[in-house]
Amino acid sequence: MNTQSINELLDSLKNEFLGTLPERINEIETLLLKLPIDSDVENLLRQVHSLKGSAGTHGFHIVTKVCHQMEDMMRELIDENEIHSDQAVKLLLEYNDLLNTCHALLNTHDENFSAVDSRLSQINLSSGEQQKKILIVEPSPIYATMLHSLIKQKGNKVVTVTNGLVALENMLMQDYDVLITALEVPTLNGDAFLSAVRLSQGRNKNINAILVTSKDKNKVEQAQLFNHIVKKNMINNINLLEMLKN
Repeated sequence: MNTQSINELLDSLKNEFLGTLPERINEIETLLLKLPIDSDVENLLRQVHSLKGSAGTHGFHIVTKVCHQMEDMMRELIDENEIHSDQAVKLLLEYNDLLNTCHALLNTHDENFSAVDSRLSQINLSSGEQQKKILIVEPSPIYATMLHSLIKQKGNKVVTVTNGLVALENMLMQDYDVLITALEVPTLNGDAFLSAVRLSQGRNKNINAILVTSKDKNKVEQAQLFNHIVKKNMINNINLLEMLKN
């Protein structure tokens, strides 16, 4: 096979990819819209990952770039058990809209993808600004639910654990913006695991830590570890969201 024949074959494969691209994008959109009621997340991941790979094979790197960022976001949402939320669907649909934009540009042989790159950056910035990653350490299901409800209303990413050792492992392995913890926690109390985190000089050593306790502030040992101390009976009467900012 000569060079011309090879180029013709490659062009044919590229055109075939572009011809099937709208169908593949629509399939991803359908799966996204089903996320709140359907647990077939693995199929959705496979579709995005497959599109990323095949787009790269044919040299459509802008499609690969969008899919790569979309896949990373999906995996992050899965890790945080947020993949089925309405906010997650809304965010992921923005990536799907960008895939449609890419297809339109590629069909007109317009390789100016600056608007797509700009929108990708905006999505990253907006998701980072609007959301904080928050670890709640609370053995009481009632208080854990109350705190989760208050914090999630602003679209924050929330991880809840009931065990001090698990909390310590989480904080040594993952980045968090805010810690909200009870004082008395199974296996390792709140002040103990926070002290370990502060001393570790690791990624969360300067975390904004909020203690939720039934004790008065002047009766809390190692109160200096915490940025804020809130009495449990005052949770509904304080602006907890303001405390998340500093």
